[in-house]
Amino acid sequence: MLSTFVWGIIAGVAMLQSGMTVAQAIGMTLLVFSGTAQLAALPLMVSGASLALIALTTLLTSLRFLIYSASVSHDLSRLRPGLRSFAGYLTTDSGLAVFQMLRAAERRAQRTALYLGLNVPVWISWQIGSFLGIAAVALSPPERDLAYLGTLAVLAMIAQAMRSRFAWPTAAVAAFVSLLGTAWPYRSGMLLAIACGVTVPILLERAARARAAGS
Repeated sequence: MLSTFVWGIIAGVAMLQSGMTVAQAIGMTLLVFSGTAQLAALPLMVSGASLALIALTTLLTSLRFLIYSASVSHDLSRLRPGLRSFAGYLTTDSGLAVFQMLRAAERRAQRTALYLGLNVPVWISWQIGSFLGIAAVALSPPERDLAYLGTLAVLAMIAQAMRSRFAWPTAAVAAFVSLLGTAWPYRSGMLLAIACGVTVPILLERAARARAAGS
């Protein structure tokens, strides 16, 4: 909840710093509810990219939710469509991770309550953080630039993730591609860097499995 709260503040700051109105920023944080998708879409919106490119970028940054959906489909399949859609909207990385660790100890009938109980507090933390970030920019002097807060937070998250397997080669390839495509139109260099960031660890994982099977 704490990390999501901080991430929400960053997203709230970034939305207003990118030129959104307060009403637009509040609408985005309530409807989209994905810091990754929001921060990926904002630079494209500022640069005047097409809706198709913005949609494709947010789709690529949100592909993990397809895997999330498959992992909980058995537990939530008996819910009414409306409640099942609401549960999908509330899905968070951290809430789902804890749910996967705890669900085996619960009867299937209780897993929905467990799922919602883990994700709703994270959703609340996100909204409070986003509203605070929006308010911080809206109430601060116009000449004050708070965008650096988002950069610092993203660097902190990257530093923590660098402990995971294949992180260094993935980060190196994505950084190289993003720098190479800095001047490309419609921030297409960012789109390609995201695609590389998804593809490189998959290829490395397959190569590692092939080597393990061969030995």
